[in-house]
Amino acid sequence: MLDYKRLFIPVLALLLILLLLPPSFSETRVCSEGCDYTSIQAALDAASSDDKIVVESAAYRESLMISKNVNLHGLDTGKGKPVLAPENGRVILASRGAVLRGFEISGPAGSDESGSDNENCTLEVVLPASIYLNDFAGKKSVCPEDATYWNSSDGINYQFNSRVLRSRLGNYWADYNGTDENGDGIGDQPMILNEKNIDYYPLILPVDSYRIPDEKETKVELIRAKVNEPFTISLPANPTTGYEWKVDYDYVLLKQESAEFERATSETVRLGAGGTSVFVFTPIKPGKSTIYFVYKRSWENIVADTRSFHVEITA
Repeated sequence: MLDYKRLFIPVLALLLILLLLPPSFSETRVCSEGCDYTSIQAALDAASSDDKIVVESAAYRESLMISKNVNLHGLDTGKGKPVLAPENGRVILASRGAVLRGFEISGPAGSDESGSDNENCTLEVVLPASIYLNDFAGKKSVCPEDATYWNSSDGINYQFNSRVLRSRLGNYWADYNGTDENGDGIGDQPMILNEKNIDYYPLILPVDSYRIPDEKETKVELIRAKVNEPFTISLPANPTTGYEWKVDYDYVLLKQESAEFERATSETVRLGAGGTSVFVFTPIKPGKSTIYFVYKRSWENIVADTRSFHVEITA
């Protein structure tokens, strides 16, 4: 006779483990060709709560209903930020907790001589969401019906005018006329859409003027090399600022021969001028590997830039 008590205990333990496991969230891509979807709305319809939808560079003319708690992330793949410019209708954000990040939001479809905020807006916000790192044609591009968040909830590392900084970041508004006294790229005065919707960290310039992790897709460069034949990698650098390139590579396949800084050559060399960091590697044996570079100060955890090089080594 089966011992049901003994059978029940491992089954119960398995159920508890499954319940305690973190949920698996999927990521899908939208682009004009070669991705999971060519339509943002189709990706939204197929998504589950907390999924991430990455939208690549292109102009998207469709009207959208964002009714799920998803992370809609526009990604510059080399042709600029993806543009939301519905020809008929709007982008309606109607999900509490959704995220809209990394897009260019076009202006109203038609001129609004009456000055009404809700007449011809492009983005309608029905429920609270997180909206940041977008470029807006102006405040009339949006019509928020409920209080929402127009900034990142946490600080973000970013580079602006050769300075590496950390702060919460909002959006760029083409009609913002505030000041930036400390030159950190963030307006000193908030952008007020209405009494319930305020961007406290408006960007002085379009988002593309800031180097922000995950906002641009970095293409990995391919290097074809041969065993015992050295090759070089050159990267722009300025050690007078305290920043230097840190390299990580496969010691089994590659040997780093040298790393030197070459100052820029010109008739008049300015004090503190930048130059180039030159790294020389020698392949040891055939194989495939990736060399990773990180540009940072030794006493900081803030990364100013990253580069990747995929190396294919033949005999």
